[in-house]
Amino acid sequence: MIYVWPIFLSINRTNRKHLKDDFYAVGALNKGRSTDADYGDDLLGSLGVESISDVTFFSRLQIGDAVFHSRAYKRVSRRNNYTIAYWKGSSICYGQIEVFFFTKDERRVACGAVVATMSMSGQCICKRHDNLGIPVSHIVCLHHPNRSRFAVVSLNEIVDVCVYMKFTDSDLGYAAHFANHIERD
Repeated sequence: MIYVWPIFLSINRTNRKHLKDDFYAVGALNKGRSTDADYGDDLLGSLGVESISDVTFFSRLQIGDAVFHSRAYKRVSRRNNYTIAYWKGSSICYGQIEVFFFTKDERRVACGAVVATMSMSGQCICKRHDNLGIPVSHIVCLHHPNRSRFAVVSLNEIVDVCVYMKFTDSDLGYAAHFANHIERD
């Protein structure tokens, strides 16, 4: 007797959970358990939940065709897909995603990212490109992430993933908006 695996079972199998709109949690979901507890108080205060056990954590997020990683995601080590630009009021801020989360109760679903903030240094790579004659505004100079100060960022506030370049001989790094959103895992 030859056994044939039912094809209809494998077609519907996915590792994505729809959160809202065009947002999907990708990979394992961990209810009430995260890799780092330093941001627990910030997260609980922002969400208004009583316990961290009410929060589900995950390490990858898909927004449309773009996949964002958190620092909790360990399978990719050659590139940094967790440095982001995000809205804070009417300003663009930068930081590194520690972990993604969502929580659901009878009133609402809240989902977002815990972000280690990165302040802008005030320096710039160059004011104007000599050959092109245009300002260089897509690369910003940042202080390294502050792992004791976290922001809770709604998924709707994430602007873009950035390429982050840091140098061992400097306490500054540079972030440039990521050019390729089509790359797949």
